[in-house]
Amino acid sequence: MGRESLADQSLLSQTLDAFDAQTVAKLRSNMVELVSQRSRTLARIRQRKDTILDLDMTDLPCSALCEGATKGRTTARRGCTVRQLSVPYNHRYREPLDAFLHTGNTNCAVPLEQIITYLEESYGWERTLREKIIWRLDSGYGSDKKLSWLMRRGYRVVAKGLSGTRAANWARNVPAGDWRPVGSTQDYVELPRIPSITSPHRCLLVRTEQTKSEGYRYSYLISTLKNWVRPKGHVLFYNQRQGIEKEIQLIKSVLGLKHKRKHSFTGMEALALLTVMANLELVWYRRALGLDELGIKRFIRDVIKTPGNATSGRSGIRVELGPEIKYFQALNNWKPQIALPLYLSESRGILYKN
Repeated sequence: MGRESLADQSLLSQTLDAFDAQTVAKLRSNMVELVSQRSRTLARIRQRKDTILDLDMTDLPCSALCEGATKGRTTARRGCTVRQLSVPYNHRYREPLDAFLHTGNTNCAVPLEQIITYLEESYGWERTLREKIIWRLDSGYGSDKKLSWLMRRGYRVVAKGLSGTRAANWARNVPAGDWRPVGSTQDYVELPRIPSITSPHRCLLVRTEQTKSEGYRYSYLISTLKNWVRPKGHVLFYNQRQGIEKEIQLIKSVLGLKHKRKHSFTGMEALALLTVMANLELVWYRRALGLDELGIKRFIRDVIKTPGNATSGRSGIRVELGPEIKYFQALNNWKPQIALPLYLSESRGILYKN
């Protein structure tokens, strides 16, 4: 491996502190190159196949002294200071495409156009490719202006509308008999198009039973998809987004980003990019081993953290695994195209099976 031991925590911290805007841009450029070469999501888009992308903003709690830290939307304790992180994500292949750090009081709709434009320029999404991309977005991105902008650029969209008040006002004029069931706790009714959104679309008013009180919570969906004749399909498709938000939270937790707090804004941005790159490597390793069914937490626990013996010779490092390993057969039969990291408890470090 070229070194006697792994870098200690203080050295890693100093390295992150040394990042500035220029080096972060270089790191992001390297990530774009990596993703362009190996992402199944991008390969699917280039093949002009329908591809679903979710964009989610998640909070990163931090000290009030950190650069870019302000009070903002958070899942942590109320009133704490945070930064925000935007992640474009494909659920089919479990691939995040990038990561964008913002100040804590940033509304998720503000950087939307900047993020989409950056992805277009980085990955060469001309209009014919954009027409195959479906953005599934939550209410923070659901203003009429933002959705109209996406539609004009050729994207297809399924998004929850921004205004809950607008949905509640519409609901007052819906006869009780017009509601149609989606599931046991959710109903919908289709409404006329919204005049301020000039592109063709469907508007669905949705009511969901309150779990902690009586009554309903109202929202509305805007969809440009033509996949389903019955409006219910659009609602069910959007509801799948709940799993995406949990997956991004899991990545943040398992890879430690949730608990890392760098004072430097650019240092934290670099750490976020490195975390996304680490997650992508794990996704691709998992695919190479034929273990796509494993979630990231289980994959790290049962496969990456596996006991074994490593010896160094002329041909490189030799890794020997015992047959008692749960996924021994997959590891033993694996034909290496990319390096596989294996955590060896005896050496207390990460080695690579080549």
